[in-house]
Amino acid sequence: MTIHSDLLAALIFLVFGTLALAIGYSYGFGTLAALGSGAMPMLVGAGLFAMGLVQLVQTSAARRKGQQVVSAFSRRETRPLLFILSAILAFGLLIDRVGLLPSLAALVGISWFADESGRKRELLGVLLAVAALIVAIFYLGLGIPFRLVAWRF
Repeated sequence: MTIHSDLLAALIFLVFGTLALAIGYSYGFGTLAALGSGAMPMLVGAGLFAMGLVQLVQTSAARRKGQQVVSAFSRRETRPLLFILSAILAFGLLIDRVGLLPSLAALVGISWFADESGRKRELLGVLLAVAALIVAIFYLGLGIPFRLVAWRF
């Protein structure tokens, strides 16, 4: 299945517009005289949603006319895309449950497989270097109170 770039852009605008509208709605719009905290997210979300609809209509019109559409990414780029996105998702889901260091291990370990030529011997060195840098910068340098290891499920 080929995902075309114009269709992908339209879907991204529609999804983020809908999310912004839903989040803004939960805060409350307020009135025109006294805007609430949800007014800005709702207005931006409505703009994104409208742009997504316009893009979707233009894409479908171009397809009906038989215009050639550009693929968003080639099949060769699918593997890196999926591995990088899953690594970021795993990091986000694990950081509160297991701590910073195991989450970084999952991030580096999963994203390592995005490149087919990545050697397994180098993985440990990269993991240690990334963990040392992140701990030095954010935990020690900036004093952000991350739990380094917390096996809490």
